[in-house]
Amino acid sequence: MLTGRNRLHYRLVIPILLGAAVAFLLSGCLWGVVRDAGTGDPLGGATVSYTDANGHTGSTTTNAHGLYSFDQAVGPYPATGTATFEISAPGYDTLTTTRFIGYDDNPNATLADFSSFWEVRNFTLQPTAAEPAKIVFTSNRDGNFEIYVMDADGGGQTRLTNNPASDDFAAWSPDRSQIAFQSHRDGNYEVYVIDADGGGLTRLITNPASDGQPAWSPDGSKIAFTSDRDGGNLEIYVMNADGTGQTRITNNAAADVYPTWSPDGSKIAFTSNRDGNFEVYVMNTNGSGQTNLTGSAGADTMPSWSPDGSLIAFTTGRDGNDEIYVMDDSGNGQTNLTNDPADDRHSAWSPDGSQIAFYSNRDLNLEIYVMDDNGTDQTRLTNNGADDFVADW
Repeated sequence: MLTGRNRLHYRLVIPILLGAAVAFLLSGCLWGVVRDAGTGDPLGGATVSYTDANGHTGSTTTNAHGLYSFDQAVGPYPATGTATFEISAPGYDTLTTTRFIGYDDNPNATLADFSSFWEVRNFTLQPTAAEPAKIVFTSNRDGNFEIYVMDADGGGQTRLTNNPASDDFAAWSPDRSQIAFQSHRDGNYEVYVIDADGGGLTRLITNPASDGQPAWSPDGSKIAFTSDRDGGNLEIYVMNADGTGQTRITNNAAADVYPTWSPDGSKIAFTSNRDGNFEVYVMNTNGSGQTNLTGSAGADTMPSWSPDGSLIAFTTGRDGNDEIYVMDDSGNGQTNLTNDPADDRHSAWSPDGSQIAFYSNRDLNLEIYVMDDNGTDQTRLTNNGADDFVADW
């Protein structure tokens, strides 16, 4: 219940608040919402700037609901007439557009009683298209094996390493800022990383044994690799991305090679000949639960998970020559994708899962090819008298 003092307070305050609101409305206001053009979601933190017909400029940012506003009372303010707007936000293409501002004749006003004083101008921004993913591969076109990159259509082939020893078996980090690879430059194979432009060379492993075939975990925090440091046969190890914490996760008298992580980070597929010939296996990331997926009479090697984790592509010799097959993640539905009399090896999925890169000697020397995920439209990307092979996308 309001006392006499409270009633007096409200009698004084309410008119003041109403008067301020009316003054704001009558002052004129340009406002609107900035949204994602694809999803329609409001974009907080977007910058909205203008230059109006009188040369006034102004800039503001949207709030968490994508709302921006310019108050005509405080100036500089958007005068009536043609105004040029620039709207920008991280991860979106900048929009530059011309809009008419006319406070006295506004078809977009939302408050009928104050249509002469409010102007609504909404904007949408297009997400910036991602750079097409490049393919990293190995070539000996310059006299020894080096790491190269190229565009997804085969253009822009560029050498990244330059060393008289062999650099090969390159793999992109998940954020594509680094490339891990194996190199013989220090007298035996070890795992190194370079930046995506070829700079920042760092040796991750220093061991008298051979260490190679690096494979990044999906979050980029770890790298699986192979080593013969414990007894002379190749086993699979995992280390932190900086080379620390090197841990053996397989322990078998046979060879365990070609590790690759599942996209959810819970499994590692690999190749082993522990059952008499090479087969594709899968295990938990701590080495437990090792399971044979292929079980064919031919050699099944070099597994590669699809980006959604539902499929595994692999190389097999079950048909008399090496072909690229695909199966589901439990080993069912094994299907030949390449079906060519030449040898086709080492599959690598595109980031969107729509294509698979591989290498083949169908044109007399090893070259990189790409095909759709169902095996159609097989296209040669490299064309060099040397060998180009072991691609990663």
